[in-house]
Amino acid sequence: MKLNHLSIILDGNRRWAVSKNLPPYEGHKKGAENLWDLIENVKNYKLKYLTVFVFSTENWKRSNSETSYLVSLLGIYLDDIISRKKEINIKIRFIGDMSIFNKKIQDKLSFIENFTHENLGLTVTLALNYGGRNDILQAVNEILRRKKKFSSIREEDFKKFTLNFDVPYPDLLIRTGGEMRVSNFLLWDLAYTELIFLKEMWPDFNKSLLDKCVLDYEKRVRNHGV
Repeated sequence: MKLNHLSIILDGNRRWAVSKNLPPYEGHKKGAENLWDLIENVKNYKLKYLTVFVFSTENWKRSNSETSYLVSLLGIYLDDIISRKKEINIKIRFIGDMSIFNKKIQDKLSFIENFTHENLGLTVTLALNYGGRNDILQAVNEILRRKKKFSSIREEDFKKFTLNFDVPYPDLLIRTGGEMRVSNFLLWDLAYTELIFLKEMWPDFNKSLLDKCVLDYEKRVRNHGV
């Protein structure tokens, strides 16, 4: 099977740091660095879409010091993207509730979406402060707001109201870190997505593991319940 849209849950940064007797922030820092490697490796497969679960709505339940660091790290990562403005040929999108971030972060998110909008390479969607249930709820609320236009709603129409409305459903989901669940990520989109769960922590994810996952996927037969 041809892989067109890959989605990934980046899990295990803190546990990776603990295993090396490092503070948690070192795991998050290494994980952020690894995201660039992922993008470059995915580009080699000539995929059209990559969707990455970076920061969930549940992550705010962590300590204030850790969430503050994560937001600070996000700002640094966004600055890095902006500094590569002339060299990257990828389209970058952000999904989730961005209102929780400060104006400086929000401005950077908008700027990046705008200057990469017409790029023709890989489309990278980064899920920030994202939750799958919230995604479905906001879609339902938007449909109710327009209820005069709908006597009923079809599955293909519902997709148009989700946050990832303008990309196809993922073909494959990879989750690192050993957990075997989707953790409130793209709940509507993942109905027929192939799943691979890895014991390796996200900072240890590399091209070799990506190659194995893609090969595994290509050997599978997808019949969508038929």
